[in-house]
Amino acid sequence: MEINPHSSSSVHITFAKRRNLLMKKAKDLSQLCDAEVGIIIFSCTGQLYEYSSSSMDSVIQRYNNLKQEAQPELDRPTVNAEVLEEEIAKLTRQLQGLQEYHRQLMGEDLSGLSVKDIQKLESQLEMSLSTIRLQKEQIMTDQINELHRKRHLIHQENIELQEKCQIFREGSSSLEANKYHVSYGIDNGDDIDIPIPSPSRRPPRRNRSTTLPVTTELALQLPRSGDFTTLDDDD
Repeated sequence: MEINPHSSSSVHITFAKRRNLLMKKAKDLSQLCDAEVGIIIFSCTGQLYEYSSSSMDSVIQRYNNLKQEAQPELDRPTVNAEVLEEEIAKLTRQLQGLQEYHRQLMGEDLSGLSVKDIQKLESQLEMSLSTIRLQKEQIMTDQINELHRKRHLIHQENIELQEKCQIFREGSSSLEANKYHVSYGIDNGDDIDIPIPSPSRRPPRRNRSTTLPVTTELALQLPRSGDFTTLDDDD
């Protein structure tokens, strides 16, 4: 492909203008904003142009350090497979040991244990039981205290209700006594309150009739009207 010399010269002129403008903007940015700036430019002919506010090596080193810190974990080298296998085997052995210890605590697989191991296991169980008993006693104590508190509240409510009932009874009796009082005027203009007993408190009336009840025997003994004769009949 043949290159037009006129177009090549225009490209060089445009490149020089834009390069100088970019360098000037980078210098203004570093001075006005206190920023660390580094610019590297390669022309189409392979020439190098650069600008740095401090040092190009320090700018590149800082760039590399920040890039490594921000690099995702997936992009980092993977862990060796052998290390992972050893870690898996270690965790598997720990899990098996815990399962065996759990079975021993439940009273299983005790045949392979020595007397010393069984005594150690027994002491551990006793310590666990003592801790459980203490926790149980604490829970029961808290429940008992809560019941005592509720009983005290209920007792106080009963006392308040009894006081209110007593006040209500006294008020009702005073109203009933005032209801059955009458006042009579006297010459001096004073009134005297004469209490009248309540109808409910009056004694029951006695039957003052002296007439005896007529029974069947007494009715047979009484004379009849035909048994009496007048004087005229005797004459």
